[in-house]
Amino acid sequence: MNTQSFSDFSEPDTLEIGLRIANKVADQLQKGNILGCSHRDYCGMGMKMNEGQEFLYGELYDGFDFHVPRIFKNRASFVTWLSAQSTASLARLDDEEFFRDNQVITRSRLIEFIAS
Repeated sequence: MNTQSFSDFSEPDTLEIGLRIANKVADQLQKGNILGCSHRDYCGMGMKMNEGQEFLYGELYDGFDFHVPRIFKNRASFVTWLSAQSTASLARLDDEEFFRDNQVITRSRLIEFIAS
């Protein structure tokens, strides 16, 4: 007999990030702040702006090196994309096992980032 209750399984957070949070994330990135972990090797997913004032989202290595990032040419396209995402959609659940839910961007990370 299975003794686990339904509450033992968490549902993925599919609530959209929304425009308010996405705009505040863009504000932080435009100030030069980087969202990402900083340690050796694979650091998960990160966000920053490059010297061309484009928004980047991609795999971060060694705390600063973005590997094949998704590039957003302007704030509007970045905010539109991020606002439609959720913790679940950013969790890389369709990727190789190593990358699935490994140091990904989540709603709570975004909220912590905009609070700083």
